[in-house]
Amino acid sequence: MKIKFESLEYQNNAVESICSLFDGQQNSESSFKVDPSNAFGTIFTEDGIGIANHLNITEETMLTNLKRVQVKNKLVPSPSLAGTNSQFPQVNIEMETGTGKTFVYLKTIYELNKQFGFKKFVIVVPSVAIKEGVIKTFDNTRSYFQSQYNSTSCNLFMFDSKRMNEVRNFATSNSINVLVTTIQAFNKDTNLMNKPNDFLNGSKPIDLLAQTKPILIIDEPQSVDNTEKAINSINSLNPMIGLRFSATHKNNTYPKIFKLDAVEAYEQELVKQIEVASLNVNNYGNAAHFKLLSVKATKSKITAKAEVYKKTRTGAVKKLVTLKGGEDMFEVTGLQSYEDFGFIQDIDAEAGAEAVISLERLTALL
Repeated sequence: MKIKFESLEYQNNAVESICSLFDGQQNSESSFKVDPSNAFGTIFTEDGIGIANHLNITEETMLTNLKRVQVKNKLVPSPSLAGTNSQFPQVNIEMETGTGKTFVYLKTIYELNKQFGFKKFVIVVPSVAIKEGVIKTFDNTRSYFQSQYNSTSCNLFMFDSKRMNEVRNFATSNSINVLVTTIQAFNKDTNLMNKPNDFLNGSKPIDLLAQTKPILIIDEPQSVDNTEKAINSINSLNPMIGLRFSATHKNNTYPKIFKLDAVEAYEQELVKQIEVASLNVNNYGNAAHFKLLSVKATKSKITAKAEVYKKTRTGAVKKLVTLKGGEDMFEVTGLQSYEDFGFIQDIDAEAGAEAVISLERLTALL
């Protein structure tokens, strides 16, 4: 069965809003010298040249562009392109869960390449499960985007310490290259991303990526805003700009360039309203199911027991799971249908029958 994609107006508006940040940018790129000598042979291009994004408009021009887009999108104009602890321009894109934010940022990559020639992108996601979901979405949409963008080549890959040739290709390739990684892959000195690698002539993978001045896409930025280590790790990528996608931004010091919140999404009939204790169940796990059974509070922690579908070797099976605050339901279940639930935000064990568990898209009661 072949999936057919449609161009939706609100998604196009989100992509257009982001691209408008760069109005005035000339299609160009910059290069940097890479040492081709290596004990294992030549690991880079013969001339040892790496390809990097190049921004030839000023930050003042980008700020002017931002304010113009914000007014158009009925948002309050921002005084700067920076937020808390920001060492590079960053903007928030607010899209309600279930409205296709992954599709939007993948389309944004193609559009930024088409209009301005940008080629290097890094997508940071909060969990391995979501990383795999991004890869799956890209695989499903690859032929669609090729048909829309004149068969433009795009290499999207997950960081794998055993495949450093992909990091090399990211730095030297003249086509679109997209690295998908979790923040956990490079937020410690002991991570292989941060250690010298013989295959890269003793360079650290993170340093080679930084030289390309990538456009950074952060999926659920609340996962990288909460610790100084994570913030410093993001800064070490030396991004040209950060595009922060979430339905529930926790840090609103960054300027918002596009907004499609829960109310607007519901009014446009883009998502179904969720306001009950459990969701519809089917026998295949294609629809999410969540039933809160109990909440337990001890001196050290609060946990909840719930009935959900969970991925097994034989398919989706209804199981009892024990949950705690901060867990990602997509990762807990292994099922794409739970991606919309997001993270467990709060478990309240106040009063027996009124015990509550709150997720980004669901409040369940006992």
